[in-house]
Amino acid sequence: MRSLLASLMIVAVVAPMPANAWSRPGHMVAAAIAYDELMRDDPAVVAEMLRLLAAHPDPGPFQVAIDRTEGAERDGRLFLEMARWPDDVRGGPDDHPTWHYRLYVVGKDDGIITKGSGVEALALNLSVARDPRAPAADRAVALCWILHVVADLHQPLHSAERVAPDWPQGDEGGSKVFVRYSVSGKPVSLHWFWDDSVSRDGSAAAAFARARDLEVRFPRARFAEALLHPVAAPDASERWLAESYALAVSVAYRADAPHATSAATARPAAPGYTEAVAQVSEQRVALAGYRLADLLRTVFAARPAN
Repeated sequence: MRSLLASLMIVAVVAPMPANAWSRPGHMVAAAIAYDELMRDDPAVVAEMLRLLAAHPDPGPFQVAIDRTEGAERDGRLFLEMARWPDDVRGGPDDHPTWHYRLYVVGKDDGIITKGSGVEALALNLSVARDPRAPAADRAVALCWILHVVADLHQPLHSAERVAPDWPQGDEGGSKVFVRYSVSGKPVSLHWFWDDSVSRDGSAAAAFARARDLEVRFPRARFAEALLHPVAAPDASERWLAESYALAVSVAYRADAPHATSAATARPAAPGYTEAVAQVSEQRVALAGYRLADLLRTVFAARPAN
């Protein structure tokens, strides 16, 4: 395990870094779906996670998240903060920039891995979280990364980057491509355009409301085929990335995708493209939430949902 961690740390130092994953609100929505599932069917999993969380070596963000709440509301806020903590510590000593993605080329040399160690990072953190002999603090940190990385691997632009004349070294998952929000008029990266598509409200109440909306519109039964493959199988995360890569090719980088190479030249996305981003993002976050719940069950040896 030490050699794997060392390798991932080296990659984090030398590899370029795309923009954030799902926005913090997006991660909270995926976690809220998992939380609802677990509280309904396996509340002991949540209880054990929160017990370990008490030993987390960086308690500050969690104390801020719970504010003065108690009981079930406090527990829900803690769970959501676990999912966004890896973004909240960006730039600090606990940051692992390349753990959020693994990029494959779209365009020249399709399918070649270019950057990122998200798959390896998930495996590492699962091994720590599942080890009852590991220090509680390490397991708490590992759980935060599991909640976060599972969702990240479902974001299409965390699986692919376009290599083309304008981006001969890759566009880093759309981070070097720009689009203008049609409402605010502000230019953002294409990567952020996807990240921000599920929710822009970082409150716990908004995350749970959005999650329950998605649970109604995209229930677990809708993903029955996708959920057949065991989430704890060695190739599970590779399969999730393959799904994301296919969506990156067919949707994120389709013919009418934004192409601006600077904020100054950014234009609003085509209406059909914007609608496709919203639809794909909602379904990917919902599926990530269901898979996350199932994976956390395996960490604590609870029964599978399916």
